[in-house]
Amino acid sequence: MHSIEDQRKPGLLERTFVRLLLRGTRVAGVERVSEHFRLVELEGEALQGMAWEPGHKLQVKVAAPFTARTFTPIVFDAVQGRTRFLGCAHGAGPGSDWLRRVRAGDACQVFGPYRSLALGDLAAPVVLHGDETSFGLAGALMAALAGRAVPRCVFEVESSAEAALALQALGVAPALLVERRDETRRVQAIGDLWSRRSGDGTLFLLTGRAQSVQQARQALRARGVPASRILSKAYWAPGKTAMD
Repeated sequence: MHSIEDQRKPGLLERTFVRLLLRGTRVAGVERVSEHFRLVELEGEALQGMAWEPGHKLQVKVAAPFTARTFTPIVFDAVQGRTRFLGCAHGAGPGSDWLRRVRAGDACQVFGPYRSLALGDLAAPVVLHGDETSFGLAGALMAALAGRAVPRCVFEVESSAEAALALQALGVAPALLVERRDETRRVQAIGDLWSRRSGDGTLFLLTGRAQSVQQARQALRARGVPASRILSKAYWAPGKTAMD
């Protein structure tokens, strides 16, 4: 079944935007990890030769016109032209609807990859604080570090059981999972970020919900952590889209 929106022919402005900025790819596979999480693999010549580092983002056109959602590639093979990312379909919205309906063989238009977090050489110990939108970054870090220095991960999630399934599918080491509705434990976990990894060279990566990012940054600064050792990126905030 196709909706009226699906049948609408794109206008000149939209066609120009697609031709100049978006890259055509194909969905090579979709894995249903759990009720809400999907692993999506894309392939195409347009992805060959692209520069990518862990933390970079990829925008996927999920609806017309100009409606895109941002994902963090877990791996990116610029030689073969393949990439894989994890998506979370919570509630209703263009991104969630796309994740529920996307199938292998579908055409997919993307923009990027492009820089979101400048992580550097990752030589120092890493603490990652985030939520479901940060799982892709955790997977990319695990793949990039290849056991050299496993990052410490703390995630605020809706369901710890489902989050554990998604992280297992990504090969992410056991993480501290705090359900978002447990406000006391959530705030405590933020306060414990520094005490859990107190080495002088630790790099703290704060991602996910804007409010949580701000709270974590304030907690670390109160502990005397210098700003140079804190990298933060708010991926979303209630009622807002296209933050990253």
